Amino acid sequence: MRKLIYIGIVLLAVSCSSGGDSSEEKKASNPEKAVLVFPENNSECLEGQIINSQKSTVNFKWSKANSTDSYDISIKNLNDQTVKLHTTTNTSLNVEIDRGTPYSWYVVSKSKKSTTTAKSDTWKFYNAGEGVTEHAPFPAETVEPLNGAEVTASGGGITLKWSANDLDNNISSYTIYFGETTMPEIHQSDITSSQLDNVAVISGKIYYWKVKTTDEEGNTSMSDVFSFKVN
Repeated sequence: MRKLIYIGIVLLAVSCSSGGDSSEEKKASNPEKAVLVFPENNSECLEGQIINSQKSTVNFKWSKANSTDSYDISIKNLNDQTVKLHTTTNTSLNVEIDRGTPYSWYVVSKSKKSTTTAKSDTWKFYNAGEGVTEHAPFPAETVEPLNGAEVTASGGGITLKWSANDLDNNISSYTIYFGETTMPEIHQSDITSSQLDNVAVISGKIYYWKVKTTDEEGNTSMSDVFSFKVN
């Protein structure tokens, strides 16, 4: 009888131990977020192999992410919004891109042992061009409300906040497009700060907005269209 009880206790312990290890192994197999290295954020990329006056090859680099078997690299041309996707098992990749053009990029870590992926931060850079002495601003990014967020209006209005960068540090003004359609019309122009207060909204509606950034030389950039819902 004692022998049977002892065997039962051993089997129970093994069963519990096996379940715990399985959970830990599954957690450990999830890939971690990669840290981008080069091209640096909000910078001009002067390195790379020049192919001709229109193209150059840039070496994209990022840190090794734990529990990762491969990386998907997304590189977006901010002028025409086209996206190039690449996959590699290395932590660097040579990619041919346009010169004199702003880009954004990020890396997605993937594992064969997990369906979970991890996305890096998104960085922007300007690939140097032939004889370029001035640069258009990078497209603005939303700060508040975050894209897809649900917000509560105070006194029937909200505040729109955004951020923008320019390599020449000469942003002069912003134009805000705002409305209830995915192609919002101009709401207010010649804004010199990076926020707009007391924007009237109605509870239960979804709103769309974007930002046009203009610098002192007349160069412009247009942000993506952001959206939010009012509670």
